[in-house]
Amino acid sequence: MVKKILITGSEGFVGSRLIEKFENKYDLTLFDKKFNRDITNPESFKGLDVDYVIHLAAITRSDNLFEMFDVNVNGTFNVLEFCKNSGANLIFASSSAVYGNIESPITETSNLNPSSYYAITKKLGEELCKFYYDNFSVNNTILRIFNPYGPNQTEGFLIPDILSQLGESEINLGNPYQKRDYIYIDDLVDAIDKSLDLNKFNIINIGTGTSYCVKELVKKITDKKVNFSDLSMVESDIYADISKAKKLLSWVPKVSLEEGIKYIS
Repeated sequence: MVKKILITGSEGFVGSRLIEKFENKYDLTLFDKKFNRDITNPESFKGLDVDYVIHLAAITRSDNLFEMFDVNVNGTFNVLEFCKNSGANLIFASSSAVYGNIESPITETSNLNPSSYYAITKKLGEELCKFYYDNFSVNNTILRIFNPYGPNQTEGFLIPDILSQLGESEINLGNPYQKRDYIYIDDLVDAIDKSLDLNKFNIINIGTGTSYCVKELVKKITDKKVNFSDLSMVESDIYADISKAKKLLSWVPKVSLEEGIKYIS
């Protein structure tokens, strides 16, 4: 039996890659404003028949915080209501941002310390997922995704911001010392695929377990001169403990940062 999967935010960076990898494997329903389907409107879910929902739709940054909370929190509530009523399993794309700046390696039981509005909305989304499992037996898996990158990622994220400046005489960035865990989009897609077979309630880190500072990352991309606007030393080294993903999903990331950069540069 072919899995019937609804993908919210299907036109986004991760969603579009999922479609490329899944379109010949699963029966997909694409859910995006482009198709006049809005997660903030419960009517958009009427008549849909699927076995799984991969919930990617979210606003990561916006001057309109009301819109961010509406999409990220109320939208997630609507998705969970649909799953409750239809019996669909849910994969919820959360973020490593829910952890804030804490000591690494970060495990799924590490304390949450969200330090942005976006991170708070993801934490609230996670709490809704747990509530719907505890009270309505909605099977769902929360994937706390570290820093994804890959082809067609929009500017406003570090790697595409570097790549967009390669035609300039110099590259301008912020702080060179901040360290993060970067995961290639195809490894993320593979983890999402393997998560479909899970039941009950799960929280899983999806990263590589290795971090790179901005300065190291730039050197892997270009030899151009780089101007850093903030040279203050920061103690910010965020990377995942992925032992749970390895155990539950039989998954390991396959694409190194060097390989991933070659694929998109």
